[in-house]
Amino acid sequence: MPENTRPKTLPPAMRPKKRYILFEVFSEHPVEYGDISDAVWASLLDLAGEIGAAESRIWMIPDMYDDRKQAGVMKCSNTSVETVRASISLVQIVSENRCIIRVLGVTGTLKSAKAKYIGDESGLS
Repeated sequence: MPENTRPKTLPPAMRPKKRYILFEVFSEHPVEYGDISDAVWASLLDLAGEIGAAESRIWMIPDMYDDRKQAGVMKCSNTSVETVRASISLVQIVSENRCIIRVLGVTGTLKSAKAKYIGDESGLS
């Protein structure tokens, strides 16, 4: 058996579906990517528990977070979009600063997210 054999990947039809949630942060002071990620995870764990947080499969996309505009994109499972949106809305404090996270929209692809919500003038790319 060859040494460089990798396990086969699932075909696209069998992979779990995902959604992209675009958000923006309003806070007293600028907030960094890691602080937002920690706050969202903590809120999701409080709301849905460990099993619900694992099933939601959230992932904050680091390259899509803009520190200047305080906006970003996170990926989650299509079955848990409402749970993730609720947990995002419950975030009130990030790194000892009061803040509000507003969901701009939910899309199925990054291409449509860029077309609908980000546009060319934004630093998110």
